[in-house]
Amino acid sequence: MSQVKVTPAPVISVLNMKGGVGKTTISAHLFRHMMSITGKSILLIDFDPQFNLTQTLMTQSKYKAFREKNKTIFSVMEPPSTPSMFKVAKNLGPPPHVDDVKEQLFYWTATGKTALGLIPGDFRMIKYTLVDDSKMLQPVQKRFSDFIESAREQYDLVVIDCNPSSSFMTICAINASTHLLTPVRSDRYSVLGLELLDEFVNGLPVITKKPKQMVLINGGPGKNTENEFERALRANSKFGPLTLPTILKSSTLLGAKEGKVGCATDKKVAHVNALKRNMASIVNEMKGSLGWVP
Repeated sequence: MSQVKVTPAPVISVLNMKGGVGKTTISAHLFRHMMSITGKSILLIDFDPQFNLTQTLMTQSKYKAFREKNKTIFSVMEPPSTPSMFKVAKNLGPPPHVDDVKEQLFYWTATGKTALGLIPGDFRMIKYTLVDDSKMLQPVQKRFSDFIESAREQYDLVVIDCNPSSSFMTICAINASTHLLTPVRSDRYSVLGLELLDEFVNGLPVITKKPKQMVLINGGPGKNTENEFERALRANSKFGPLTLPTILKSSTLLGAKEGKVGCATDKKVAHVNALKRNMASIVNEMKGSLGWVP
């Protein structure tokens, strides 16, 4: 079980400016295993309008029920009765309480408290790519920030699964984050996304304290990481020292399957123990950056 916190929990945004690098896979499966082996309570936030994280972890029928009750990330940004897809509600008020919009994926048996929670995603978040009035969006960002601060008091870690773009939502996530976890795969465009993200973060004047950055080489599923790519990345003067020593190895267990939901390490199938050991190594390497020392 997690101990009483004396400081607010860290917030990790899983982010790369390039899509297809495994952000959702890592958000869903790595952090579920982190919860298991560290005893930390973790809140996952699906901050991508495509809401793939939600679809990975919730059945379609359950998600439909949550959305009908306005229990999604969209209600965190604005009250349910928003005027239109091109206007922001006035007098937003405070954000909802975490417990009012979360899905409890796992809980501690002894206490019933949430071990792993999820704020479901919502396609309506596409709205924030359509509204281009930054002044109009400031209260929305403040409301999201207030929600994150409240979550940091309730959980040991908050994880934001981001969309791959330099949008208002990206700024919201980075501004609320203490850490960035950037997955990369063995292609030059993946590293280009890493470089663009670094340039974007460093160029944001509204962020006075830049998040700590971690880079994770994602080798799967279904792909082998090329040694040449790994050597070049680790030799990079800027990104090499930020790259975690362990690669997330290729595993078919991490692949999405139609009609199937849940976390890879919960599957009682062959090779799951190898995946657990691989993820445990990555978690142990992340602990120092998160301030989780023995």
